[in-house]
Amino acid sequence: MIFELVSINDLGRLVCAFERTPQPIFAFKDSNKWNLIIQFQIDEKKIDYFYAQSNEIGSFLGYKSVYGDEIVEFFPVVQNASYIYAPIIFLKKSPFKLNKQDNMPLKNVPFIELEDLGSLIRIVTYKILYEESPLPVFLCSKNSTSMLFTMLSYSEEGPARIFYLKLKEVPQKKFIKYASDRKDFHYTNNVDESGSVYVKIIKLRDFPLNVGIWPSLKG
Repeated sequence: MIFELVSINDLGRLVCAFERTPQPIFAFKDSNKWNLIIQFQIDEKKIDYFYAQSNEIGSFLGYKSVYGDEIVEFFPVVQNASYIYAPIIFLKKSPFKLNKQDNMPLKNVPFIELEDLGSLIRIVTYKILYEESPLPVFLCSKNSTSMLFTMLSYSEEGPARIFYLKLKEVPQKKFIKYASDRKDFHYTNNVDESGSVYVKIIKLRDFPLNVGIWPSLKG
C-alpha cells in the first residue's frame, strides 16, 4: 500500500533516525510539488511505500535531532558531519500508477528511468559511507540508444529493480569518479587519485533481451 506522511520531518525521521544505512529517497515532480517516496519492507512478501510532498529539493536529505530539536534540510553535497544523509534519486516520472479508489499500485514498474547521471551515481554509492563497495553500472546499446543501468534489491528475498539512464554519447572510459562532498563526477581511466570514489563501468556485448520490455527505448 501507499501511505502519505504528514510532513518532510516524518519522512526524514523514518528514513534516517537510528538507521545505520539510510535508504535512497526517490523524487518525481507532480503539480509543481516534489513527491519524495521510499520503499518500506517488513514482510518479505509485501512492499509498502511512504511518501511526503515538498516545495524544496536537493541531492541529499539531511536529518538530525539535537536536544529535542529535529531538523530536516536539503543539501547539494554531503559536508556537515552532524547530519545523517539520505541520497535523493530523481526519476523521469512516477515509478507506479495509482488506483485512486484503494490507494494501491496498479503496476509495480521494474524498469525505472532516471533523470540524470548524479541520480544513478547516488544509487550505486549510497552504502559507501558504511564500508560497502559501490554497485557496478552496465553500459549497453540498442537501436542507436545507449544507456547505463544498475540493479538494486533491498533484501535478498526482495525483487530487484533496474534503474537506467539514457545517454547522448557513449562513454569511452572505464570508471566514473565521484565525491559526495563536491558536485564532481566524470568519466575517467585513472583510479589512483585519492579523495574520490570510483564506480566501475561494465560493457555488455548485447542488449539484454531477456529482461522484458524496457520503457522509453522504443525505436
